[in-house]
Amino acid sequence: MRGSYQFECLDGRMVEASFLAQRALMRIDGFPTLLKAHGFKDESNILEVGCGQGIRSKIISHTFPKSQVTGIDRSPELLSFALKNKTDRLDFLDGDLYDLPFPDECFDFIYARLVFMHLSDPLKALRSLLRVLKKGGRILIEDADRDCMFFEPAPASFKGFWEKVQEGQRRLGGDPNVGRKIASLMKSVGMENINADTLPITGTGEDIDFLVRTLLPSLNLYLAPEDRVAGLMAMDDLKALATTPEASFYHFWFRVSGQKS
Repeated sequence: MRGSYQFECLDGRMVEASFLAQRALMRIDGFPTLLKAHGFKDESNILEVGCGQGIRSKIISHTFPKSQVTGIDRSPELLSFALKNKTDRLDFLDGDLYDLPFPDECFDFIYARLVFMHLSDPLKALRSLLRVLKKGGRILIEDADRDCMFFEPAPASFKGFWEKVQEGQRRLGGDPNVGRKIASLMKSVGMENINADTLPITGTGEDIDFLVRTLLPSLNLYLAPEDRVAGLMAMDDLKALATTPEASFYHFWFRVSGQKS
């Protein structure tokens, strides 16, 4: 089942792989604390869904040294990087979230970052995760909501570009506003003890430049061909904004976990 991010369909995939790695390291210092705050514990069997190059799976393994950690991704190319870090306690598999290659109730904790916004059927995905989660286990989802991203002073070209990006993501089967919906989705499949918060992120011109370089080019691919020139102009305007002293960036990041009853 396809969604709005298909790494294997991108041109310049090795460049995109480099950008993915850089984005996976964003706010990484607080990652172990986040896992523990949402109930993750050592001596567990832990799954990361959409692990990519395995950067965060490796950190999970280091954070919980008595645990077995498995990362799963549907891209063999990205997994080729992850497998370089394979150990007795850290493994990586090629697999589909909707049809997980694991027996029922085998994981204590499951983590997914920036996966659900690309899914065409998030409820089916959650049910798939619940099948392999033990009773009392928790799923932690980190995701974004594209309505919660702001640049100031925003270039006039940004609003139209961002609306087109979201339209394109929906057309491809994703949901650019999934962040606000995660807690509700968890409740709808019977999960309990929902722990939800938002992380406010602020930045300056340096952060804007990072986003323009590593994220926005792939988002421009969501646009219809006739809109891509305007998209490139919007990115140029943001790049120019990043060089100004008054440039500011604001974003809200959703972090939600729930327990299997």
